[in-house]
Amino acid sequence: MLKRIALALCFVVMVSGCVNKQILKDQIAEVIRENPQIVIDAMRENSMDMLAIVEQGIDQREKLKREAMLVAEIKNPYQPRIWAERPMLGNPDAPVTIVEYTDFLCPYCSKGAKVVSRLVNEQPEKYKLVFKHLPMHKNSRELALVFEAIAQFNKSKAYKFHDLAFDRQKELYEDKEGVVLGKILEEIGVNPDQLQKSLNSPQLQEFLLADEKEAGEFRIDATPTFLVNGVSVRGYLPADRFEQMVDMIMEKSAKMASAETPEGEVCEDCLNQM
Repeated sequence: MLKRIALALCFVVMVSGCVNKQILKDQIAEVIRENPQIVIDAMRENSMDMLAIVEQGIDQREKLKREAMLVAEIKNPYQPRIWAERPMLGNPDAPVTIVEYTDFLCPYCSKGAKVVSRLVNEQPEKYKLVFKHLPMHKNSRELALVFEAIAQFNKSKAYKFHDLAFDRQKELYEDKEGVVLGKILEEIGVNPDQLQKSLNSPQLQEFLLADEKEAGEFRIDATPTFLVNGVSVRGYLPADRFEQMVDMIMEKSAKMASAETPEGEVCEDCLNQM
């Protein structure tokens, strides 16, 4: 079948003589329009090759889409709210702010949380980490409320809860009676009465609703998602690749800032400038 296509195209070339490229393209297109079955048969005979070409095209399109999104976000980064009364890890003045939208019962969130927590603990002068919630179902939301409730009276214990909850994620998912949750709270030394009093605070619901609303405004619909100085990194990445992403974002941000047109001095009252 491919031979038939080649012969048909060769015939067009021979009868057309010396023509420019646009005329040749038009003539080839005319042959295909008049003989569409040639193309259909060729596609059937080479279906796997055609599928590979289509997949390659889709991958390339998605890559270009991601690159365009990255450039757009670096030019106009998201501005997440940083709550003074909520827990944060690292140096408040660190050059890199990571805002983490996560779900305590999401397996990839567990991996992602370990990556960013380790980066902040190892390089507190470079990173600060803000933890936000995007719970996908009821049990996740309850764990998010417990984290925020503990943080109201002890931010250090809140992050201990954070670590243990992710470590025992599968047990918590199957914890119908709250036994595993109770053991975690006992292990980190949380007073049940103090926790219950904190859980009754309407501000906790405000925190979660604000996180979910903010995520929606930023078109974040999956966990984990991280904002690195306002630029989104979607999904779990190993530590080395995550750091590469951070460095690339910082580098591109610096280049764009230096490429901006400087604002020159103007004389608004020239006589008083003499």
